[in-house]
Amino acid sequence: MKISTMMFSVLAAVAVGGMPATSFAGAAQAGMSGHGWPNHFDGCFTSAWAAMTNSCSGTVGSSHLLVIPTIVDPPNTFTVWANATGNGSNGMTDCQAIGATISNGGTFSQIVATNTSTTPQQLSLGTVVVFGHGTMHYECHVAQGGGSVINVGRQ
Repeated sequence: MKISTMMFSVLAAVAVGGMPATSFAGAAQAGMSGHGWPNHFDGCFTSAWAAMTNSCSGTVGSSHLLVIPTIVDPPNTFTVWANATGNGSNGMTDCQAIGATISNGGTFSQIVATNTSTTPQQLSLGTVVVFGHGTMHYECHVAQGGGSVINVGRQ
């Protein structure tokens, strides 16, 4: 019994020690749970695992809007973030969180963009206030030809 307890403690310490220092705590939502806007079934978006990727080609700087709804308990203030990529050559992906109210108002985080790299990048979007009976979602302009949103989240 002591050996198995000690082994569990060692494995737990190794697992925690192996976590990246830049990870964000809190609730995360997969990018693939989002949908295109204004065309809900935008054919440019393809999903694999957690990510939603813009697989259509286009001119430099073109993008498609991905809306990712989330579940929150209002009222509350959230620190929000996204993990996204550029298209690898000439396009960046940007994201913003929006706390929407029932009266056509809301609060907005800052808009933060990736660089053009296909390496996942953590975007710190700031804070969003969600008032009573409000909701929160993310809007990401995903770069043409390979930009993606892996996940979004809050804490």
